[in-house]
Formats: sequence, C-alpha cells, structure tokens
Amino acid sequence: MIITCPACDTRYTLADSAVGPQGRKVRCAQCGHMWWQSPQDDSVFHPDAVTEFHPVPPPSTKAPASKTEPAKSPADSGARRRALVGWGSFVAVLLAIAAAGYLGRATVVRLWPPAALFYETVGLPVEPPGTGLQLQNVRSEQKAEDGKAALLVEGQILNASETMRTVPALRVTALGADRQPLRNWTVEPVPPQILPGEIATFRDVQTDAAGVLEVMITFDGGH
Repeated sequence: MIITCPACDTRYTLADSAVGPQGRKVRCAQCGHMWWQSPQDDSVFHPDAVTEFHPVPPPSTKAPASKTEPAKSPADSGARRRALVGWGSFVAVLLAIAAAGYLGRATVVRLWPPAALFYETVGLPVEPPGTGLQLQNVRSEQKAEDGKAALLVEGQILNASETMRTVPALRVTALGADRQPLRNWTVEPVPPQILPGEIATFRDVQTDAAGVLEVMITFDGGH
C-alpha cells in the first residue's frame, strides 16, 4: 500500500502487514507530522502505538573513487636506475680514493710533503721512508769506462718487518774532499714491494765520477 503524509505530501510504499489489520499511528520521517493510518477497513479498533516509517533512499549509481597511482613510464624507471648507478659509482670512487690515500700515504707524502701534517692531524702518522727495511751488502767501486772514471753502486734491501713493505727510491750522494757533496741522484730498487724476509736489489753506474771519494746512500724521502 502507498501512504502519503498529509503535511508535506511525502509518499511511502508499505506492505499491508506494516500497518496491521487494526491500523496505527505513524510519523513522517521527513517533517515529523503524526497521523492515524488506517488499513483497508476503517472500522477496526485503533491502538495508541506509533510507528515511524523512513523512506528508502535510492541506491547510488556512482562507484567509489579509488586512489590509483599514476603508472610509471619506462623512461622514469630508466632515469631512476641510471641515477642509482651514478651515485653508486661516485661512492665507489670516493672509497677507492680514501683507500689509496690511507694505504699509500707514504707515497703521497713523498710526492707532496705538506700532506704529512694532514695525516698527523687525523691520527694517521706517516712512517719515515724505509721503515722496516735494512740496507745490506752495499758497496761502491770506481772503474774506468771509455777513458773516464765511472762509479758503480750496488746493494740489497731486506724487509725485516712482519708486513709487506713498499721499497722507496734510494738517494745516492757523492762526496768529495772534506766530505763535501758533489752531486746526488736517485736509484729505483727492484722489486718495488717485498714481503717479510724478502730482498730487493739495486745497481747503478754513473759515468762521471771524477773527484768522488765516498758515497752516502739513504732512503729517499722526497726532500
């Protein structure tokens, strides 16, 4: 059955059983007005119970909005991948430079002596050139070559430490009368690195040795 609110004309569709055979008071859900709703037979006794009916809203046809992320294009993925690879390479280069600066700090200081102050400041003092190494069987000899006095210098370098050592260049100073320096030069030992107990050798010939009475050999500190 269809009932209509006499106050606001709001219409409701109800089953006959909702009103009942005796009828009952009802209240409009739209305006709150109450009235007596009779069934088909108006002679039936009316109780005082009040029944409020609510109109059923029509079903919504709009689908709930869903939040979707915009699809990532292959170009965006490629750019992000290239950025990650670039940062990884940059970090790897920094680590390599730091490792080289740490392990080869003696070479760095030899090439650029002011770096020694930096290493000492950060708690990484640089060992003097030739630390852990010993010169042995060193000899010098003058001989004639092509009618000129030539100077032969040779010897060995022993690694007396417990770690592998880099063998620095040797500085040879030629001394004359009253031990006055006449000239100096450097000699590169072979091999450049030796393990504990191993020996590197050096040999050098200078063709102009006039006036040389003595030679002095030290590890070259780059000074």
